Amino acid sequence: MVFSASNFLFFFLPIALSVALFAKPSAFRPSLLVLSLVFYYWSSDTYVIILVADVVVAYLGALALDVCGSTRSRNAVATSAVVILVGILVFFKYLDFIVMNVDLISGSKLPMKFTGIVLPIGISFFTFQALSYLIDVHRRAIPAEPNVVLFSTYFTFFPHLIAGPIVRYRDVVEDFREPKISLASFSVGATRFAHGLMKKVMIADGVAPIPDAIFAAPHDSISFISAWLAAAAYGIQLYFDFSGYSDMAIGLARMFGIRFAENFKRPYASRSITEFWRLWHISLSTWFRDYLYIPMGGSRHGRIATYRNLLIVFAVTGLWHGASWTFLCWGLFHGLFILGERVATGRWPKVLEKGWLRYVYFLPVVTFSWPLFRSTSLEQAISLWKAMGLPGAADAFSLDAVSPLATTSIIALAIGAAIYVLPGRLSFGQLLTSETIGDRLYIAGACYTVVALVVCQVVALSGGYTPFLYFQF
Repeated sequence: MVFSASNFLFFFLPIALSVALFAKPSAFRPSLLVLSLVFYYWSSDTYVIILVADVVVAYLGALALDVCGSTRSRNAVATSAVVILVGILVFFKYLDFIVMNVDLISGSKLPMKFTGIVLPIGISFFTFQALSYLIDVHRRAIPAEPNVVLFSTYFTFFPHLIAGPIVRYRDVVEDFREPKISLASFSVGATRFAHGLMKKVMIADGVAPIPDAIFAAPHDSISFISAWLAAAAYGIQLYFDFSGYSDMAIGLARMFGIRFAENFKRPYASRSITEFWRLWHISLSTWFRDYLYIPMGGSRHGRIATYRNLLIVFAVTGLWHGASWTFLCWGLFHGLFILGERVATGRWPKVLEKGWLRYVYFLPVVTFSWPLFRSTSLEQAISLWKAMGLPGAADAFSLDAVSPLATTSIIALAIGAAIYVLPGRLSFGQLLTSETIGDRLYIAGACYTVVALVVCQVVALSGGYTPFLYFQF
């Protein structure tokens, strides 16, 4: 079930809101827990068992940590729980990739024994939530939650369950204990949800046919301009798809009185790859910072160790997105540029603060990285890169691959590209959902919400929407 689908908007969501918001306070969390499990079962069928297993491991593991007296026993419990959680993730997400590469080296024919493993939706997101909770309890940053219903409700809460953001227990537990339900909060949440829906349905799905057509074309037929168009269009599609989902998740949570942190802050307005990763998928980048980069030593042990740690983090970041060499190389690509920026910053501290760097450095580099993320193989990515580097080739400015596309795709691309390129920091969505808006903007937000829901449903009912891209991660 996706947030932009009619069965969610007109069936599940009204029931969920009615049950959770009009139930007695004592029934709020139990009803929300049941609704979230129903949502995930509807989306993933029997794979809800994997979600429940992660809840049990995280809950019982944390309780065991709280009663362990010695450091050795605490470490043993934490290690066991982490191994179980990571083992489940590896089995469903990475085993096929591991086996295929072992087979390439050994010729063992192992892939024949590991076919048909389906990736449960959202497993990367809820596994990382479980890991952060256990690690925080192990570090004594938070106590273990004894209330199984409260913990399970937090863990399975359907707005963030299948595509994030990665919500840490310590950041939202007070809202789950005392949800901030009010008409103002509901209104802000509804507008934020509608804005995310517009980003997804009208821009991301509108732009999608452009990269789809070019990436599906024969590799040797893609022109210079088509290759750059495919990379830029996919960057626009991915941003509006995933930030749209994050807006919808944040808005839905606010409607239930739960506050999530921002997951995107206009990342394409960055001037460097370092700044980009402070503003793009913030819940993931901060997770890796707090639970991988800093524990490895961060930048505390000299330049060589810092560079090593950065490359490891970005290699893992790439693999988090998928079990593929393309994702690994995409992560390392970003890691190498961040490493280079650290070297440059050390010698010329002000160099990465120049606004013009956005156009001559950051946007070209980040656009150049997207073929790795979108391609199904390294060969396809390399063929796109070759085309992107040949402006003088024959038919370099041919757009034959996208000539049959609908006008709506061109309009969506133009709107997305304007936001992609324009330097302004003002966000229309944040303006509409500001906590301090005046009466005029409050009315404008309400009107925008109604219009957005109607327009998006007309498009959705015509079959003009696709599943969220981050469902596959």
